[in-house]
Amino acid sequence: MQPTEKDRLRFASLADRLLPQWRNMPAASAVRVHRDMLDLILEVRPDLIEDFFRGVRGSGEGDPSEAINMLYRNDHAAFNAVNLVAVAAYYMTDEVRAIIGYPGQENAPYNPQETPAYLMDGTLERVVRRGSLYRSTPQG
Repeated sequence: MQPTEKDRLRFASLADRLLPQWRNMPAASAVRVHRDMLDLILEVRPDLIEDFFRGVRGSGEGDPSEAINMLYRNDHAAFNAVNLVAVAAYYMTDEVRAIIGYPGQENAPYNPQETPAYLMDGTLERVVRRGSLYRSTPQG
């Protein structure tokens, strides 16, 4: 199921209530969460599609703040789907990642033949000296 232009615009208005402009952070619609990012999220999370569209299409055309509150009160699954899609799309945009200083996942080089620094620099000595902190769980 693909979002219509009406779905996209309604989602943008709902997302702006969830992620409004604040200080140096742009509003959700300002980074276009309702465009390519919406398509990407729905592609990688098809399990959200039904609840997402129920939330967006069932929110009516009135005040987005009231619609978000209504979704939260009456349909947690739809609210959660709309919220998750908005947040995921927002934090995946290049603009927001640049503002928060997150470059995305990076490949950390690892050489299995090399001894890890924490084994050589004394990082673990304090833990070894302290000894075990095991506590048994209560029997129920």
